[in-house]
Amino acid sequence: MTNFLLRAIGLKKRIVFGYVITGAMAFMIALLSYGAFTRLSADFRKIVLFSRRSADNMVFAAQMAEMQRQALIYIYEGHSSSGSQVGVIYQKMMQNIGGSEAIEQLGAKAVVTLAKKHLEAYYEAFQEVRRQRQLQARLVKSEFRVHATRGQQLIEELIREEGETRLLECTKMLNALLQIEKNAYRYLDSFDGDFIKAALFNIQETRSLIGHFQQNHQTIELNNVLNSYESSFLEAVQRTRGYLYLTSVVMAAQAYETMYQSKKLSALMISESERIQQQLFQHVSSRLRLLLFWTVFLLLFIALFSYVITKSITIPLKRLTKTFKLLASGSADAEIPSYPLQDELGDLTNAAASFKEKNIALRTSKQELERSNDELEQFVYTVSHDLKSPIVTSMGFIGIIRKLASQGKAEQAMGMLDKVVKANERMSQLINDLLELSRVGRIDMDKKQIDLNQLLGDFAHNQSERLKAAKFTLTVEQDLPVIYANESRTLQVFENILSNGLKYVRNEKEGGRLRISSFEDKQWHHIRCTDNGLGIPEEYREKIFGLFYRLDVNIEGTGIGLAVAKKIMKFHNGDIRAEAGPNGGAVFHLTFPKMMDL
Repeated sequence: MTNFLLRAIGLKKRIVFGYVITGAMAFMIALLSYGAFTRLSADFRKIVLFSRRSADNMVFAAQMAEMQRQALIYIYEGHSSSGSQVGVIYQKMMQNIGGSEAIEQLGAKAVVTLAKKHLEAYYEAFQEVRRQRQLQARLVKSEFRVHATRGQQLIEELIREEGETRLLECTKMLNALLQIEKNAYRYLDSFDGDFIKAALFNIQETRSLIGHFQQNHQTIELNNVLNSYESSFLEAVQRTRGYLYLTSVVMAAQAYETMYQSKKLSALMISESERIQQQLFQHVSSRLRLLLFWTVFLLLFIALFSYVITKSITIPLKRLTKTFKLLASGSADAEIPSYPLQDELGDLTNAAASFKEKNIALRTSKQELERSNDELEQFVYTVSHDLKSPIVTSMGFIGIIRKLASQGKAEQAMGMLDKVVKANERMSQLINDLLELSRVGRIDMDKKQIDLNQLLGDFAHNQSERLKAAKFTLTVEQDLPVIYANESRTLQVFENILSNGLKYVRNEKEGGRLRISSFEDKQWHHIRCTDNGLGIPEEYREKIFGLFYRLDVNIEGTGIGLAVAKKIMKFHNGDIRAEAGPNGGAVFHLTFPKMMDL
């Protein structure tokens, strides 16, 4: 049965169905009750006189209870309609309190007079409570908000003037100001005096933080706003305490006295009803036994049906709870229960699946972070090694120069000095390349729409003299895409690829070639840079994008250019990878996401 409900009926429909069945059973019980008590109608004719005598008192008691209930609703929830309803009920009670035939017959005028007196006192106290609460509401809804908003604006102006130097103090001041409003509302919701202390502490804290700043028009106005805020808050507290006192002391006492007089009237009615009840007891008891039998039977049916409905709800919830606990602990392998219906349980299942996907992504990010840490360690080691090498070389040549100079061999010493200069130039180039790498993604990375046809056309024109001297041919195909990227950094990627092609020419007599072409799919623009150089063995196609890595150490370069290109492409949410060329050369494959196009 439970599995059928899970497969066939959604959660909301199950709950509604349960209510409908329960309501139907209750209706059947009501019908049985109606049938039983209809047969007793003749017997109840004997208590018509008693009913007439007790009707007025019952109405009075009901109206008093309703008026008190509406008053409490208004006091604690603030519903204006309840406040108006108190006045309506009061007027009705004052009109009907003395005109009951039953009261005349019972000789209870003195009791009614006292009840009327306490009722009037109760209503007067309520009117005062209403006035105090309206004043408090005005303070909370208008003045609190005005002071808090103006205070926040002044602090934000102070932040803009002070800048980053005192941002922390300004932030503390803003937090303290916001805590005033938070604790004020907490007090008004809970009437807990600790929140008054907390709000006053926040006011003093804010005032103390203002004192840390040089006095100017902002701090002066901020102090004035804070003083007004404090006055409004203390007035609201006083208003609240005032109407709470009226509610808990004055109104409670008058309500008690009114209800006490009502109970005295009820006692008079009860004493007379006992005589009639004894006559009806035998007849009613027989009807009650019959009604009890059917009521128990229907209640058992409801209990069984409720058990099935409950199981159909709690079983999947327990499974999902277990799943969410596993997911909350970081598990990426938690089993997600399957519920085919797209109801609330289906939504929870989908949420659990999303949670699992995020855990998987978190685990992947953690692995990526660990890999980045490993790369950072390797980077530190490599940088220290590559920076140290030119220094060691320079120191060695300087020692030789000293020795040659002491021997009077100036010409040989000058030759060695040229090698020292070259070593230092290499170290300078290495440092400049490292600085360029560090700038990627931090500065000058504004993006815009770039027409690669125009960008690479200008690039080819600017490089024409250099390419002619190197006997190198650069071909840029037409119909290249328009991408959303940083122009200077994108151009830097192509400059590094061209520089790489110039360095690794296979046949200098034949000359080198680089062709730039493109194609696209649903998500990416693909740019292919194909050369006819020495090519890149498969085992090195990932390594060449590492810092300081060079295929041939005898070829000039620092080994940073392709690392810069890789970082630039990552900034653009794209990628660059090396592939084998069609004729033994290399292909640098760039991808730019279409989703960033405007």
